Amino acid sequence: MLATQTHLNAALIVLVVSLALIDWRTHRIPNVLCAVGAMVGLTLQMRVHGEAGLLAALTGAAVGFAMFLPFHVLRAFGAGDVKAMATVGIFLGASGTMLAVGMTLIAGGVFGALVLCVRREHANATLHRLMGLLLAPVASMRASQSNRSPESNLRFPYGVAIACGVAVALIIRTH
Repeated sequence: MLATQTHLNAALIVLVVSLALIDWRTHRIPNVLCAVGAMVGLTLQMRVHGEAGLLAALTGAAVGFAMFLPFHVLRAFGAGDVKAMATVGIFLGASGTMLAVGMTLIAGGVFGALVLCVRREHANATLHRLMGLLLAPVASMRASQSNRSPESNLRFPYGVAIACGVAVALIIRTH
């Protein structure tokens, strides 16, 4: 059976739904999920597009990694989020990855605002994170005054935002 772009998109959807569900439940994106996703994506890219697919996959991964890395350095995203977006880039190529990153950041903002509205006990931490992404220096994103770990106060499962952003990017690309 010959692999097609539909197979590539279907595998990407399975990947992002899996990472969203796992991240929602555990607040972690497993390395093994990204590694398997990367292998599947590279294989499918090469089967569908040949050598051009390999180049597209590598540039897409580099774009996804480069666009999410600054957020990790600012401690706004976890390392799993960066690896997940790099893996998504393998499936989408450079331009598709840029679109997916933009849609993911929008989805993350919407998701953060919803968390802010629904979970009042986390409102301060969520507002702090959202404002920190826009305005505050690095130091403001690191600290928390509660007894819980600083990371648990500032994190929500960004894999859900990645899945939503990728879904919107796929819809836009197919129309």
